Amino acid sequence: MKPATSTRKKDRSGERGVILIEFVISVAFMATLGGLVVNMMGQGWELNSRNSAVLEVAVDTSTSTTWLVRDIHVATATDISDGGGAQSTAQFTWTDSGGAHVCDYSLVSGVMQRTCDSVTFSAADNITNLTFERAGDLVTVSYAITAPNRTDISDDIVLNVALGAG
Repeated sequence: MKPATSTRKKDRSGERGVILIEFVISVAFMATLGGLVVNMMGQGWELNSRNSAVLEVAVDTSTSTTWLVRDIHVATATDISDGGGAQSTAQFTWTDSGGAHVCDYSLVSGVMQRTCDSVTFSAADNITNLTFERAGDLVTVSYAITAPNRTDISDDIVLNVALGAG
């Protein structure tokens, strides 16, 4: 028998270590994957921001057109001159079982305000170029809605509504 020695050599002929080139390739691969993930997250953030802006414009469009069409349809009178050209404010009046009603529309600091029976609220935000015109019983309302902080997202509205058709 051979005496035991404190220094033993291991036989590494069957083992394989990691060489520098493999390590560099692994790091490069992980960096590429990391870059792709960060890029996809950025695109997701931009898409979310855009969709939120589109939704905000759609809600403002829906709210404002709903109130305008309703008020013009039920109105029996308006202060818009027949054939008198465009004006920036309008008043619609009618009487029903609840009494006489007066609704005014105006543009105040980019907000379409609806004041009906002394109650004021915002019908839509980020509005530009609000105009009212009248030709006979047809009232034309036009305006533009732009998303806040996103000038690339807007909606141009032109409504032709029959006065007193409701």
